[in-house]
Amino acid sequence: MGRNNPDYYKGNVVILVNEVTQSQAETTVMMLKQHPKAKVIGGYTSGANGDVISFNIAGLETCFTGLGAYYPNGRETQRIGIIPDIIVRPTVKGIQQGKDEIMERALEYLKSGN
Repeated sequence: MGRNNPDYYKGNVVILVNEVTQSQAETTVMMLKQHPKAKVIGGYTSGANGDVISFNIAGLETCFTGLGAYYPNGRETQRIGIIPDIIVRPTVKGIQQGKDEIMERALEYLKSGN
């Protein structure tokens, strides 16, 4: 990242995410997304990346994000999350059948390229 590397991995990169993807994982998704053939598949992430400031007020532990987190184009990620390229939300039927619909869609993408 951040330099010209003519010998980078040239295959497809699929990144699976959902609403429990948060913090450093969201930042990592943003970094991996820089690959020219990367696709993010799944649901919106939690929108909770950035540093964490913790302090006590009257004996209560309180935390908040102290820095903004933005895409290279300036779009915010906090409170919004990483927006997948291909949105897949698990269904009740899929869960009942023990399916991983996000993984299934990722495999379909890799096989077909769409």
